[in-house]
Amino acid sequence: MKKVKYILTVAVFVCLIFGFALGQLLLPDRANSETERRELAQAPELSAKALFNRQFSDDLESYLLDQFPLREGFRTVNALFRFDVLRQMDSNGIFLKDGGIYKTETVTNTDQIQYAARLYNTVCQDLLSECNVYFTVVPDKSWFVREEGRPTLDYDGLFSIMRSSVTGARYIDILDTLSADKYYRTDTHWMQPALFDTVAALARAMGTEDALTPESAYTARTLSPFRGVYLGQAAVPVPPDSLTYLTSPDTDAAIVSGPMYKYDTLYPTELFEGMDGYDVFLGGTQPIIEIECPGARTDRELYIFRDSFGSSLAPLFAGAYKKITVIDLRYVSSAYLPNAVTFTPGSDVLFINSTLVLNTAMIMR
Repeated sequence: MKKVKYILTVAVFVCLIFGFALGQLLLPDRANSETERRELAQAPELSAKALFNRQFSDDLESYLLDQFPLREGFRTVNALFRFDVLRQMDSNGIFLKDGGIYKTETVTNTDQIQYAARLYNTVCQDLLSECNVYFTVVPDKSWFVREEGRPTLDYDGLFSIMRSSVTGARYIDILDTLSADKYYRTDTHWMQPALFDTVAALARAMGTEDALTPESAYTARTLSPFRGVYLGQAAVPVPPDSLTYLTSPDTDAAIVSGPMYKYDTLYPTELFEGMDGYDVFLGGTQPIIEIECPGARTDRELYIFRDSFGSSLAPLFAGAYKKITVIDLRYVSSAYLPNAVTFTPGSDVLFINSTLVLNTAMIMR
């Protein structure tokens, strides 16, 4: 009997090994992973020279790992084992709470945050001396679910540094307008339909609240499924979100342009099927976008220095400003701006970046 069990065990093991090997050979290679939002490694080119090159062995290892059969299933099993069996609080910074997926940074990069403040001040001094300049900070959604015992970014320190160090702009506090349920469950970003209080707070400080498009004038349009960036990183069986964007006569009339902007709308919905569905908002990563708003109820102009959070925020100002210029300092250098943007005296300027970007601020220039 023991001999039979031994033979069966060996046979099952051999079948698994050869089965996976056969699967790796026969199954077509995938170009990318929807859940991880990245391109997967492809088979490296084989040559006599490559065989003696360490880079070839590294590329081969990456290829075999990325194209391993049932890879997504194994990632899910591993994640569930960590959370449900080992009872780990997080896995590579990812944690679950109340049906949502969160990721928190634990290292507070003070030098990066101070760099952001200096960059703001430099831009204000060099380019915006005749404008009304404001700034705010978008908290990561993990800020709202902080709990004792879980390592986290020093958010209080980050806010303190920005408020005390940015001298060229007036701070607008939006923390009271936000909560964890105003962000996507599976993604880092906030949901556009949840931003009316936030937009009102910003516009109130800038003196344009009465000109905003009323909430009742918007039509909600939904795309699904929206698999946020954290869904792939967590590898847990959490249902995807739905992505909702808001249209109104003001957003429909908007005329959008930019050096890299290829669309004729604020919401290029064809991008929803791409690597990141959130690119529906203003076409994703863009250095400079100009939005002409024919239906605006003022003649004022607004310049928004932003990261990706500003992509869903900017369209909601279309009723209050005749022109909105959206600038991302991660993709265009502040030193180049005088060649690309003319800042109209008396205009409003809003710096709005998330704590995630401010904590890695040297990606801005």
